[in-house]
Amino acid sequence: LAAAGALTLWVAPQWGRAQLARQLEMAEGGGNWGEALDACLAHSGLLGAQPALLGRCDQAARRLADGMGKAMEPSQAAAAIRALAAWGDDDTLAEALDRSRVSVPAGEFVMGSDDGRDNEKPMHRVYLDSYAIGRFEVSNAQYARFMRATGQGAPKYWAGGEYPAGQGDVAVVGVMWEQAQAYCQWMGGRLPTEAEWEKACRGEAARVYPWGDAWDATRANVSLGSEPVTGTFLSDLYPTLQVPPASGAPGVRPVGSYPQGASAIGGLDFVGNAAEWVADWYNWDGYWDMAAINPLGEGPEWNRSVRGSGWYFRMGMDDEVALWSRCAARNSSHASIDPRVGFRCAYPHG
Repeated sequence: LAAAGALTLWVAPQWGRAQLARQLEMAEGGGNWGEALDACLAHSGLLGAQPALLGRCDQAARRLADGMGKAMEPSQAAAAIRALAAWGDDDTLAEALDRSRVSVPAGEFVMGSDDGRDNEKPMHRVYLDSYAIGRFEVSNAQYARFMRATGQGAPKYWAGGEYPAGQGDVAVVGVMWEQAQAYCQWMGGRLPTEAEWEKACRGEAARVYPWGDAWDATRANVSLGSEPVTGTFLSDLYPTLQVPPASGAPGVRPVGSYPQGASAIGGLDFVGNAAEWVADWYNWDGYWDMAAINPLGEGPEWNRSVRGSGWYFRMGMDDEVALWSRCAARNSSHASIDPRVGFRCAYPHG
């Protein structure tokens, strides 16, 4: 019996490695790098003493990252990012996220709302040249690469200048407007304008929310109007960001965690998770004299526009969350650090 048990302990890993090798061969032959990486993750416990298999798995991760610039469904893109995050190479993860962009064609769209808050009025038509925008919000892993390359400071809640372990795919928050703009410029882009952000969120069909006209709290990382964190000041939220939130607990989450909330162009997390810096100065009634072509809002030089509802609301009713989560909703911040605010970048088209 002892001999049989020993044989089983030896045969099982051998069989598992052989099975992984077969799965990799099939996936590699078809260029299915997501399937290859999934197989590697399923057999990760067998890779420690197998440099050849480990090398093939690393190659699968890199090839999957290389392909993130191709057109794909939002759910497919989100699944690829989850697999890369699970693989644990945050540099490869960051490269994949860097490539994940969606195109917005030139043309008119409806901006603002006559049914919302006064700062969204009047509803008006705006023409934008074509551009691309990040499919995902910028993540911790991406921002860390920028810090290493440029010497920029870390977000406040990064203890010791590093993001919490296992949170490379979590949206970065707590960066100043200037830091966000510097990151986008380093990437060859810039922060999107309010108009660019809103068009990417609602599309040419003037959707109320990225996914349609009906509010659905299951499509976004929002607090549902509850008081999720004890505290009065925004600084009280920072401890919440130190560890990944438990299921159902409030907190910023991995980018693309809600693919069911995708916009018409395939962008993710326009609602919830991190609110987002945009390029414009904030002006409460700026829409009344806004340019009709490629507008950039002007206002007091201490107040920047913020778009998209974040993960945290200090409010008491679900309908308030729904109001603030509309694509047309506008907010602002003093261009300083805010634990609810992150960003994504826009790029020249092509």
